[in-house]
Amino acid sequence: MDDKGYVFTPLTFLLFIPVIILAVSFSGIVNEVNTISSIVIGGDVTATVANNVVEAIKEDTADAGRNAAFTATRTVIDNYNLHNNPFFGTSPGTDSRSFIETNTLTIINQNITNTCRVIEQQTGRTIIINGFTVDPNGTSADQIFTSANMNISQSDPYGFNITLTSIPVSIIQNSTTNNQSFVFNTPPVNVYISITQLEDPYIWVNTYGHNSSVIYPYPYYTASSSIIGGNNSSIYHMGDQVTAGKLSYLTQTLVGATPTTSGYMSYYFPDVHGLTFFDRLENRTNDTSLGPNSAKMSTFILWNPNYQNMPGYKPSYLDHEYFEGINGTPITTTHGGVVTNVTDPIGNVFYLSNTYQGILGLLSNYNF
Repeated sequence: MDDKGYVFTPLTFLLFIPVIILAVSFSGIVNEVNTISSIVIGGDVTATVANNVVEAIKEDTADAGRNAAFTATRTVIDNYNLHNNPFFGTSPGTDSRSFIETNTLTIINQNITNTCRVIEQQTGRTIIINGFTVDPNGTSADQIFTSANMNISQSDPYGFNITLTSIPVSIIQNSTTNNQSFVFNTPPVNVYISITQLEDPYIWVNTYGHNSSVIYPYPYYTASSSIIGGNNSSIYHMGDQVTAGKLSYLTQTLVGATPTTSGYMSYYFPDVHGLTFFDRLENRTNDTSLGPNSAKMSTFILWNPNYQNMPGYKPSYLDHEYFEGINGTPITTTHGGVVTNVTDPIGNVFYLSNTYQGILGLLSNYNF
């Protein structure tokens, strides 16, 4: 049987033709599907890279802004040595905003460059951002953002906003089978930078290193816009819950959020006559404050730390009044004919100017 051959009849050969055609067609379909899959997967990776770049800009701005704000406060505190003026200047370039902007830009550019390098190494994409082609093997930061791309503003006492303008980005895939690029503009970025829990250098320096103060918001403040027919007492609530020699919420304000072994640290409360975060970094007064009013705040000074430097008066506990040498008067409570002075947390008589008693909605005497 091994030496026998086989002869296909014409009819048998015709039956094989569709099978051959189908085999060739299927091979082409598989190749086309592989090509389409490669394009789709490549496009998906490219789009993911673009999204990662945008998210990195937001996260790096938040981290850089907070770090710059912390560094600004530490710069003033650490440069104080009892004989100098460690505060930032008040002219452009020397002011605290310029310092925070410069430090934020430095950190953002370093972080974004490093992020793009890692993404390029992991995906094989080339990233061109704001005209800079990021070198995946480089070591220095590209100056992706400049001061022209950044704005710092403040609208409330406990933080500020950093805004970055839109910038162009190109994500490029170089491949032997297909080349893809995704070109887009980043959306404008607006990031809120909290200053809560940062130390206030204004208090440290102006008390000659005796008092430390950390920024914590007063929790009982009611925004005036939410009050109908109210007054300052219903905004600040410091005169609520009166007992002999004690106004409960005022006492809580003086105690603050973080009692420590070194003493109490009073809450900060919104005050259109107070000082902004940047004012405090520059040692401004409420007369020279640049505002806006919605971003100003005040706190209280405890223990009369400057009694040796400014003797001869009963100082108002309100921070900028205390440093200006403004006298205060006691607040009293009366019950059953007994008059008692309101005191601070360790029993000292609490003094406040008549002006600020009115601003905070406090009475000079409470009958209960």
